[in-house]
Amino acid sequence: MALILSILSLIFLSGCNLVDGITGKDEETIEDTLHPILLNDKWGFINQEGKVVISPQFDEARDVSDGYATVRTGTLWGVVQADPPKVVVAPAYATVGNFADGLAPAQLPGGQYGYIDGTGEFAISPQFDFAASFSEGLAAFRLDGLWGFVNTTGANAIEPSFSDARLFSGGLAAVETFNGWVYVNQSGEVVLSPSFQVSEAGEFVDGVAPVQTNEGWGYINEQGNPVITPKYDLAGNFSDGRAWVSDDGYIGFIDTDGNFIIPPQFAQVKAFSENMAAVRVSSDWFYISKSSGKIVINQPFDAAESFLNGIARIRFGTEEEASYGYINKSGDYIWYPSN
Repeated sequence: MALILSILSLIFLSGCNLVDGITGKDEETIEDTLHPILLNDKWGFINQEGKVVISPQFDEARDVSDGYATVRTGTLWGVVQADPPKVVVAPAYATVGNFADGLAPAQLPGGQYGYIDGTGEFAISPQFDFAASFSEGLAAFRLDGLWGFVNTTGANAIEPSFSDARLFSGGLAAVETFNGWVYVNQSGEVVLSPSFQVSEAGEFVDGVAPVQTNEGWGYINEQGNPVITPKYDLAGNFSDGRAWVSDDGYIGFIDTDGNFIIPPQFAQVKAFSENMAAVRVSSDWFYISKSSGKIVINQPFDAAESFLNGIARIRFGTEEEASYGYINKSGDYIWYPSN
């Protein structure tokens, strides 16, 4: 996954005291999916209403992606499906990534990476040194130190020739060349090469992408021109029309014109999802509304994740002695914290 996305789960320092009422209705369609829960030191899954639909039996469980979630027993990974909820692939793999376009990168113990389908069969035979998840019909892979892209039939859509590669988004993918980061189309043609050196690049969302230059982080448009001046310490991809940026050690949210919609005041944040964002103030996590920018769920948590289909996972305690629960957008528990 892109460096920019992994940075999102780290960082920063304090300061906000705004509290507002409950957020407005979410305009997005709510669909049934599964959510991992920890009960008696084993992981299982609940549905949207908080009912256990796959009994706790795993040592680790991840969120659903494209209708499937990966689970671990001991050192091996398997797969569960969301509809109907059940185990479809018994743990047998050393690694299984996120599903997209019906496929997931997977590796048998001691083997190379390939791509499995929802039955656990290799739809693309193991042949890569590393493989990322699919996005817009293509997936990045590494072979002999170079990155290329494969399509869902297993054919090389873009031959390995890059030092690094990101996901496709908006028909473009950032790739690293000897001269810095550029963007290619799905034919592998360089279609966007900024006139300045780019040392890190993110994904295009809403027509803009975050890039790092010698001046800091900013955003470019699909013509490669700066539209938000590089000046920030860090910057994330846009989501729900907002992007987080770090300025002098504090984090706020900007719109696609570069205007601060929510001034820098948070220690750490997660991207907006379903009109809500988790934010850390000092050592506690809360939720803010996209429309008001104010705290709308003011119960403090030790950790908080983004909303997914109307509910969000929260944590009390340290990661080693954690209790996990789920809340809805009113802050009510769908699943009371358990461990």
